[in-house]
Amino acid sequence: MPNAKSRLPIVTKKQQFRRVVVGTGAAALVAGLMVGGAWKLLSGNANKFDTSNGVSLLPQDTLLSVSISTDAAQWQKFSEFGIPIGRGILEQQIANFQTNFLTNYGYDYQRDIQPWVGKQILLGVLNNPGAISSKSDRAKIPSSQTVAILPIVDRGAAQKAVQQHQTPVDANLVESNYKGVTIREFKRKTGTMAIALLDNFVAIASDKPGLQRVIDTQQSGKSLLVVPGYTKALTEIEIDRPFVQVYANIPVATAVAAANSPQNLAADKLAQAQAQQGIAANAKLETDGIAWKGISWLKPNTKQKLVVENQGQNFAANLPATTLVMVSGGNLQRLWQDYARSADTNPLAPVKPADLVKNLENLTGLALESEILNWSKGAFAAAIVPKSDKVDTEFGAGLVVLQQVSDRSTAEKAFARLDNTMGQKQIFKIAKAKVNGQDVVNWTSPLNVTAASHGWLDRNIAFLNLGAPVTPIFLPKPQQSLADSALFQQATKSSLTNHNGQFFIDVDRTINAGNLLLPYMSPQVKAGLKAVRSLGVTSAILDEYSNRFDLFVALKKEPGVAKLPVPAKAIKPAPKPITSPSSTPKPSP
Repeated sequence: MPNAKSRLPIVTKKQQFRRVVVGTGAAALVAGLMVGGAWKLLSGNANKFDTSNGVSLLPQDTLLSVSISTDAAQWQKFSEFGIPIGRGILEQQIANFQTNFLTNYGYDYQRDIQPWVGKQILLGVLNNPGAISSKSDRAKIPSSQTVAILPIVDRGAAQKAVQQHQTPVDANLVESNYKGVTIREFKRKTGTMAIALLDNFVAIASDKPGLQRVIDTQQSGKSLLVVPGYTKALTEIEIDRPFVQVYANIPVATAVAAANSPQNLAADKLAQAQAQQGIAANAKLETDGIAWKGISWLKPNTKQKLVVENQGQNFAANLPATTLVMVSGGNLQRLWQDYARSADTNPLAPVKPADLVKNLENLTGLALESEILNWSKGAFAAAIVPKSDKVDTEFGAGLVVLQQVSDRSTAEKAFARLDNTMGQKQIFKIAKAKVNGQDVVNWTSPLNVTAASHGWLDRNIAFLNLGAPVTPIFLPKPQQSLADSALFQQATKSSLTNHNGQFFIDVDRTINAGNLLLPYMSPQVKAGLKAVRSLGVTSAILDEYSNRFDLFVALKKEPGVAKLPVPAKAIKPAPKPITSPSSTPKPSP
């Protein structure tokens, strides 16, 4: 278990200013995450795109697809990450999948699947069009169907597993023919499973209609491979021996969200919100964590276009090595304009632009677009920095915002107006001061506590520090920078030479230590995060249609104690096996 010896109370119950810090911090983090948002990629075909996992059998409106390696060595390596409770949850989820999809219908993975299955198993979540179009009948119509595509490397063994499988005692077997394909459907009181042989694959579905959709896709060719930009995008992120491959269909996800929203969204507004086509990522296991290589893109017919300007700055060099969270972007003005253009009509948008603008103006007296964004065309960053032990304040950390300004004189006028508003409306004392020989402006509360400071790091980088006064730690420069931190370097390592934004979080000292005010997380999620040390994302715009990102999750390890589960009722007594290097069984998917 990670130890959380130091618990920094980043957010306290301190009257009105608590809301300022929390609100500003949340807004900054949300804005930063948008840097890695989805953009457009023109459709195209690569010569050697790997379809051996069965992607050609998933319908083009598949909501989500996940391809999982069956390589025993990779699963053993993955299972060695994390603490026992986190790994136990993973094992339980695998066991649940086996039980619900296989064991309940008389199948055992090691006996019936492992001998003939290929290097990957593909899972697909198919949205049910009927559930989207008929809101009143959603309770009666399943919102999704789950399918599994299993590549075959031993056809004889696969045929035996499908055609000669014994029907469980408490299940009814119904055989039918659909477009020349034999479907074996096992029906139990608790559920249904349908299975069929399709060329070099075995297809399993949670119901017969789901399997029929797979057969339709095989015969019509209207699979994920014809989704605009899919093949080209997935080719951009191909890696050797991926552990997991994930694709999310954003237009379908948006339609599902709109169908489940209490508000009706006009057709034209929904179409605008569905400009993003998809997001995909491939994961590779490394010694110290999991590296994801991802891409997102827009539909080819969308009017939106990306401006290729990967002008992200190395703001980590301006922040101390103790920084807990950092998010940066390349152009704050353009980021906001892109977000505001789509967020009002997007049911998945976390913050409505109009609400943010109104709240910001009420708090600061500044109009976002005309008084802040007009000089914020450069790179920006926001960070949470823990206070020095010598500082006497109930705030455990400060929020630091850095902005590369395009017009210093205009920026200085905005800061002057901000000072005036905070002095009159928020009853702060505004005064000039010196920090390590540098000019700053301090806001002092009625309790004689420095609540905020702002100034300049150089001629064109302005800073604002809210909460704990951490300005002396980074002004004029930190003794040891975040950029030199081994944890930061590990989390943000990337193949992208130029970037348009970064995100970094020290998970151990924030979430795991209980030092961030976050929405409710289930015990399972919290337990999973206990295995995470840090997380980093680097994003870059490839062209006017697509955005690439690299994500690294640094994980803790506990070698030698991991064991992937096999459902108890699938285990049969057997003589003690003779072990050999070649006898390691493939794990359950």
